[in-house]
Amino acid sequence: MPSTGRLYHPLALDAVEDIEEYRPGGYHPVHLADTYHERYKILHKLGSGGFSTTWLTRDTVGERYAALKILKAEETEACSELSVLERITELRTDHPGQKHVRTLIDQFSIRGPNGCHICLVTDVAGPSLHDLYNIVGAGFIAGARRLRTENARSVIKQVVDAVDFLHSNKICHGDLTISNVLLKLESMDSWTEEEVYQRLGTPNKVVLTTASGSEPSKSGPQYIVENANMPDATCLTNDILLVDRGESFFFENLPKPENVGVPYMYRAPETVFDSVYTPSWEAWSLACLLFEIRAGNPLFTSIMGSKDEIIQQMVQMKGKLPEPWWSAWDRRSKLFDEDGKPLKEWPNGRVMAQEYPLEEMIADIGSEDEEAAISGPCAPMLEPSWTKVPHDEAESMRDLMDGILQWMPEERMSVGRIRQHRWITGQPIEDCAQPEGSPV
Repeated sequence: MPSTGRLYHPLALDAVEDIEEYRPGGYHPVHLADTYHERYKILHKLGSGGFSTTWLTRDTVGERYAALKILKAEETEACSELSVLERITELRTDHPGQKHVRTLIDQFSIRGPNGCHICLVTDVAGPSLHDLYNIVGAGFIAGARRLRTENARSVIKQVVDAVDFLHSNKICHGDLTISNVLLKLESMDSWTEEEVYQRLGTPNKVVLTTASGSEPSKSGPQYIVENANMPDATCLTNDILLVDRGESFFFENLPKPENVGVPYMYRAPETVFDSVYTPSWEAWSLACLLFEIRAGNPLFTSIMGSKDEIIQQMVQMKGKLPEPWWSAWDRRSKLFDEDGKPLKEWPNGRVMAQEYPLEEMIADIGSEDEEAAISGPCAPMLEPSWTKVPHDEAESMRDLMDGILQWMPEERMSVGRIRQHRWITGQPIEDCAQPEGSPV
């Protein structure tokens, strides 16, 4: 965005892309009924992110529906997603996690007013868990929206299988968040376009106007399209797709710290203190994701987006950081004593830190629910309010989380071992063996 101010007048729409990114190097302007690559007709918007917009299309050649992801022009040259998707698509294995990882159908490039853009064509999936757990316009309601126990356990196993498939092929996903876990749709290829709009809503368009009042440039679309509606639960399956390879990397090509855009709430301590990114970091991120799937709220909550608030929550859960991290954390003396315990006396009597061990966090799942949040088209998939985690499951969940959330990367459970744990399989852990080809 130029230093002179905003390019466009703000919109009263929820969950749309940053309209200021319709500029040279930014998003490609897309309109409904546009056709790309002489076959992909734009029908609706599926979503957007910091690097791309994604659209529902009708493949007029293949006579099917497909998702078209159009990357920002400035992301095209440095795009790692395409190379990772191409490698995954070429793999032929019997690993159960492969079917839960999005693969590539087609890819091409387009040139528009904002530059050259890579376009990735994949299968259409349903909403993300973020969309399912979040109430548009109201944000998260603490723990109130989460999958029913049996659905959550199934999704958790599929996510672990998917990550193990990637790791067994020397690939790190790099961005394990609930936004990148999508529920698969029942087959929609038989739907007419009219049925698409009946189930996903008629596209809501709002005209894009410049902040200055001048005639809009070609960098922006004529209008912004709001994301498609949440489909009814009857249109969704219990199967998932792990998507978005924008932060992915190969084991042999570890990322530079400045190229990592993962929020601190999903990052392991060595990435925060030492800027070290290895496959072991992803095991920590996976634990954060699995907890969030089961609980409906994050393991570590980010309000200000700062690393200090996440480090504080790590210490509240696990105790004192190992050296040299403990001494390197400037904020420690304002919250904890030198044993890593919360201070006993606080300025103005306001408590700023308290111990919150993992066992207690698991026990609190379901304790802050609000019945009014269990509503909407996907309500049948959601856990009834105030449902607690059963004692036996809570014990196995805590055992797994303890094994992953170790300070030192070399002490963490590998993804292969996570996959064999009794919380994932339902079997006694001593009956499970480390599979071959699980390197982390």
